[in-house]
Amino acid sequence: MMSRCRILFATLVTAATWFNVANAQDAAALVAKQQRFDELARQPTGLLIPLYLYPANIHTNAVYNRLIDLKKSHPRVPVWVILNPATGPGTQVDANYTKAIDRLRGAGVVVLGYVSTEYGKRPVPAMQQDLDTWRKLYPQIQGAFFDEMLYEDTPAAAAKQRQLRDAATARGFWPTVANPGAPTPERFFAQEVADVIVVHEGGEYPSESSLKGDYFGGYADYPPWTRCVLVHTRPQFEPEKFALIKKHVRWVYVTDDVFRDAKTDNPWDSLSAYLDQLFAALDS
Repeated sequence: MMSRCRILFATLVTAATWFNVANAQDAAALVAKQQRFDELARQPTGLLIPLYLYPANIHTNAVYNRLIDLKKSHPRVPVWVILNPATGPGTQVDANYTKAIDRLRGAGVVVLGYVSTEYGKRPVPAMQQDLDTWRKLYPQIQGAFFDEMLYEDTPAAAAKQRQLRDAATARGFWPTVANPGAPTPERFFAQEVADVIVVHEGGEYPSESSLKGDYFGGYADYPPWTRCVLVHTRPQFEPEKFALIKKHVRWVYVTDDVFRDAKTDNPWDSLSAYLDQLFAALDS
C-alpha cells in the first residue's frame, strides 16, 4: 500500500513539475511577445521599395548606388527592398543579383525576394518552390514579398496566405510582406498572414479614413507597423499627404514612376525622383 502511495505521489509531483514548466514556458513566450510589441511600437517609419530594375554593372550602377548612399546617409531610416529577377527568383544564379543583395545588405538594407501568388490562382506548392529556389540561388536573401495576395473576406483565403507565411518562416525568411494593394479585411490581420500587409497600392494618395481602417471589419485595431502604402504616378512630392500616411502606417513609398497601362507600364522599374525627400522626411 505504501509503495502504491509513493508511486502515486511521485506521479503527481512529476505532473505538477511538467505543468509548472509548461506554464513558465508559456509565460516566457508571452513576455517575449509583449517585449517585441514594445520594440516595434518604438520603431521609426521606413521605406518599402519595389526595385524591379536589373542591377547591371552593380559596382557602378547609378540607381543602386544612389539608394545605398542615401541609406548610409540616413542610417536611422529602416529600408526594405524587394528584388524581382523574373517574376520570382528565376532558374539560375545571376552574379549581378548576388552582388546587389550583398551590397544592399552591406548598407543596412533588408532584402526581400518576390513571389507571385496570382490572386490565389497559383497552387501553394508552386509558391513554396519559389521560396526554395530563392533560398537555393540567393541564400543571403532575407525576406519574402507575396504579391497579388488574394484578399477575399473568407476563412479559406486568409488560411491560404497564412500557409504561405508559415512556409516562408520555416525556410528562414523574415520579414514577410503580402500585397493585395487594397484595403484588407480584418481576418487577415487577426490571423497574422504576414508581418506587413500593403493596404494601398495606386496612383492616388489614400484617404485618411482608408488609412485608419476604422470601421467594422477594418484594421484599426492592429498596429501601424503591420501596414504599408505604395503610391506611384505622382507628378510631385506632397509633404502634407506623405505626413498623413506616415501618421497611420509604418511602411511607405512614393514614386513619380508612371502606371497607366498594365501592358506597357511598370511603376517599380526605376527609383523615385523623390527619394532624397522621402529619406529626409522620415529622418526628421
